[in-house]
Amino acid sequence: MAEVPEVEIITRDLRQAVVGRRFTDAQVLAPAAVRFPSPPEFIEELRGRRVLAASRRAKFILLPLDDGKTLAIHFMLWGDLKLLPQGSERAPATLVVFSLEGGEELHLTDTLGYARVAVGRAAELTARLKLDELGPEALDNTFTAEVLARQLRRRKSPLKTVLLNQRVLAGLGNRDADESMWQAGIDPRRLASSLTPEEVGRLHRAIRAVLEEGLGLRGTQKDLFGVQGQAKHRRNVFGRTGAPCPRCTTPVSHLRIGGRNTHWCVRCQPEAGAPESPAQASLL
Repeated sequence: MAEVPEVEIITRDLRQAVVGRRFTDAQVLAPAAVRFPSPPEFIEELRGRRVLAASRRAKFILLPLDDGKTLAIHFMLWGDLKLLPQGSERAPATLVVFSLEGGEELHLTDTLGYARVAVGRAAELTARLKLDELGPEALDNTFTAEVLARQLRRRKSPLKTVLLNQRVLAGLGNRDADESMWQAGIDPRRLASSLTPEEVGRLHRAIRAVLEEGLGLRGTQKDLFGVQGQAKHRRNVFGRTGAPCPRCTTPVSHLRIGGRNTHWCVRCQPEAGAPESPAQASLL
C-alpha cells in the first residue's frame, strides 16, 4: 500500500536517479491514467523536457520541468514506479512508460489501475488537484503538537475520520493512522475535539514515530530500483483483526469508521471515561 513513507522513498529515489535528466518520450498504455491534458498532449508536453527537482505534497509526487510546468504523479492505493533499462518487459499492470535520456525508463504500474498522472503549470495543478486545500505535512518540521491541536480542536467527528481528512493532515493514510492511534493509546472512535493536550502530544509523537519508522525501513513496497522495503504492511494492529495485541495480548478489534477499515486494541485504547488499563498507563 502506497502511503506517505512509500511515496517519500520514491520521491527521494527520483532526486537521486532522475532529476537533471530529460524525458525523451512517453507512452500511455491506459488513457484513463492521464488526468490532464489529453494523452497525446501529455506525451508532447513531456518530450524533451528536463526534470529540475522532485518533491512530495501529501501523496502527490511533483516533478518540476524546465519549461515551467510540473509532472504530478499519484499512486492512489497500490501504484508503483520503477526505473528500468530501456525496452524492459512491461508488466500487465503498466499504465504509463516514461523514456529517459541515458537508456532507461520509468514504468508506472498499478494492479487496480487507479494511479494517475497530470502535467500543467503550478497554478493549474494547485487548482485542479486542490493542493492548496491540503493540511499541514506530518513529516514537516513545522508540524508540532500545537499545530495538531489546532487542527483537531473543532472537529466533531471520530478521530480516525479526521486523521484521514487531507484538509486536516496531509497524507496520513489508513494504515499509519491506525498504528499512530495504537501507539498513542487513543480510541479511534473518540471525537477529535475531545482529546486532552496530553493526548494530543502523545498522538503527535506517535504519528511522527510511525512515519519515521516506515521511512527508516524504506516502506513496505519495492523502491524505484526494485529493492524491497523492510517495513511490514501489517504491523501492530493494522490488518490484524483477532490477533493478539503486541502490548497486552487482547485480540485486535475491527470496525469500519467513515467507510474505512479500522483496527485497534480495546484495552490499550479504551473508550473515553473507561478505567485506564495497565497497558495504557505504560504509555505515559
